[in-house]
Amino acid sequence: MMGVRERELADDEIEELREAFEEFDKDKDGLISCKDLGNLMRMMGYMPTEMELIELGQNINMNLGGLVDFEDFVELMAPKLLAETAGMIGMQELKDAFKQFDIDGDGEITTEELKLAMTKLLGKNMSPKEIDAVVREVDNNGDGTVDFEVCENDVKLLKAVDVEKDKH
Repeated sequence: MMGVRERELADDEIEELREAFEEFDKDKDGLISCKDLGNLMRMMGYMPTEMELIELGQNINMNLGGLVDFEDFVELMAPKLLAETAGMIGMQELKDAFKQFDIDGDGEITTEELKLAMTKLLGKNMSPKEIDAVVREVDNNGDGTVDFEVCENDVKLLKAVDVEKDKH
């Protein structure tokens, strides 16, 4: 039923699915109905069309006796979760990107390192004002540097750099 996936679901993704599944498994028998499956998918932010639900229902009724267990639910939802996260940057990619900017490897990106990295990586000279704006955007502790502590801030760094790059 499911094609080859580029990656497996992470533990936290499986846990998210388990919690949602258990919320709809009212009698705790490890099974939910086809109707509940549609409601569960909607609760998780997926908006299946009536046609998709009919198709799922037919597959479930034929293969699973009208009920879905957790493993089947994961099999149905995994491609949706993986498609949803396909464009997201993983932690390793963030660390690799951070290292490109953290020239001396001390775990912080100074304004000088950012300026050098921007010139080296993008071939663009940014003004001190532009560099300061990027650092201010992502400096989570006010020390004038960018630290690799919070993943969200590193995503902001990449976005801020992109914004500045696009201005040139």
